[in-house]
Amino acid sequence: MRAVFKTEESMDDEMLKVNILTITVAGFLMLLTGVLLYLFRNSVSENIRFFLPIPPLGVAAYIFVFNLFNYYRGDLPGTVWDTTRELLYSAVASGIVFCVFITANVAITYWLKKIF
Repeated sequence: MRAVFKTEESMDDEMLKVNILTITVAGFLMLLTGVLLYLFRNSVSENIRFFLPIPPLGVAAYIFVFNLFNYYRGDLPGTVWDTTRELLYSAVASGIVFCVFITANVAITYWLKKIF
């Protein structure tokens, strides 16, 4: 088995391709999400507060995917299970950070509202 080493230039081209593709896919997924939300707007309108974070989460997903490919030099980590594990770990870590941030934001906003 012959090892293939990417040159600096081909790696830059590869990461540019990955960057453009991740932006395109994120935009497409946001389009699909928007169309679905529009089609089910009557149901969504009652719970809109849960759907407003979708656009920034889409951007965060794009950044994660780009960084994942960048970290593994334009490829995915090992096997399907390695990739799945990477995705699950990042989802759990991101979920914990999201919960901490929204809890702190709610508490601090509530506290500041009482003061002012």
